[in-house]
Amino acid sequence: MKTYKYETHLHTCQGSACGSSAGADYIEPYFNAGYSGIFVTDHFFGGNTAASREDTWENRINIYCSGYEDALKAAEQFNAKKGLTGTSDEFKVFFGIEQTFDGDDYLVYGLDKEYLLNHPEIEDMRHKELFDLVNKIGGLMIQAHPFRLRNYISAIHVHPREVHGVEVYNGGNKPSENELAMLYATQYQFPMTSGSDIHKVSFLLDEKENIAKGENAVGGLEFNSPLKDVFDYAKRIKNKEGKLIGLPSKS
Repeated sequence: MKTYKYETHLHTCQGSACGSSAGADYIEPYFNAGYSGIFVTDHFFGGNTAASREDTWENRINIYCSGYEDALKAAEQFNAKKGLTGTSDEFKVFFGIEQTFDGDDYLVYGLDKEYLLNHPEIEDMRHKELFDLVNKIGGLMIQAHPFRLRNYISAIHVHPREVHGVEVYNGGNKPSENELAMLYATQYQFPMTSGSDIHKVSFLLDEKENIAKGENAVGGLEFNSPLKDVFDYAKRIKNKEGKLIGLPSKS
């Protein structure tokens, strides 16, 4: 039976200051790797965003969304070239954000550019406020790499209430950090997701070499039918559908 794989955690150099590849650069490599689509989840204004905090709100949102928009345009051109437009095999690009609160990161699916443009107050929303908003519209809020600890992260925070699920496999994590995330999600019976947290195309292109060196694989989720939109994705995750993609964690 044919299945459909999706990258759920991806950064571009246009929306994320730490990104190295443009949104358009990801389309053909992910298609060639057997994926059916990607979610562009650049760092929003609580994190390492590429948009200047000194600019106007409209300009900031336009810059922030440019990586997603370029990826979407490139996918449309790619699908037309391959004759995939309108078929179940067309490559899809979905919009998401990654917001940061006190060092802990959340992948948010369900908001769009129009909403962001019309609601500048979202920048100052705290964790519960953002969760309540996303939950009300049928979106999804996933805690990303909850046990990651780096020199730029002062402490680990977990939120077992205001969250829909947990990213248990992250391609940028240490295996032990993914293992802790899996234990945490299992203990609280959370829906689980997987994502590469990719910042440059070379992570995908060099996957076999990385695995041979004992490094992480590309992540994502695999479904039995294509995703319709971000709300379809949210519903499936809440129903605990989808197969996790990524190397099994090893100590």
